[in-house]
Amino acid sequence: MDIFLFTSKSLKQPQEKLLRSALHLFAEKGYRDTTVLDIVAHARVSKTTFYNFYRSKEELLAHLFESLLEEVLIKVKLAAQRESNITDKAYAGIKSYIEICIQEHAVAQLLLVSSVGVSDAIEDLRQTAYDRFAAFIFETVRSELGFTDTASDEEIRLFSQAMVGAINQVVIQEVLRLEKQTDVEVMARFINRIVVGSYTFLLAEQIPLITE
Repeated sequence: MDIFLFTSKSLKQPQEKLLRSALHLFAEKGYRDTTVLDIVAHARVSKTTFYNFYRSKEELLAHLFESLLEEVLIKVKLAAQRESNITDKAYAGIKSYIEICIQEHAVAQLLLVSSVGVSDAIEDLRQTAYDRFAAFIFETVRSELGFTDTASDEEIRLFSQAMVGAINQVVIQEVLRLEKQTDVEVMARFINRIVVGSYTFLLAEQIPLITE
């Protein structure tokens, strides 16, 4: 997949223009107050062109959501993969995610806030996004730690889901809803301490997630 949503390059393909315009307008006006006519006017393409690609505004939103999710995941994974141990991987991934949410405010707003409650189909996509981030954490932890007797795959899976929810809530409250400058380093290190510390307790069986 081509990376185009996070770049400032001039877009030439009509579909790319539609996606970029939709992202801009959904962030500025909100999904419900943006019309297909608004999108095609901003993208400078015809209404016919829009319907060559999408049957509805919701279908465009679904494509946009999936594209954004893929690009965010790629960036976060690349940041984590550059590090050699699990503590540094977690910090790098968290920092990358927070930086994306700050630098690409419209992207974070759409993925975490504006898309909430649009439809059952979009909610399914939101759940898929949640699951994919949790799966990335799970795979990273399992590959780094290998087999352990103190934490099962199910425990690590549940913990990974909890971590994704917690990180997203921090981003919503501290990045998207506050009109102040965010110290990325401080926030990322603090969240990382919570993540790594919690995994340590989990592996030591001090916080069992599954009761017998």
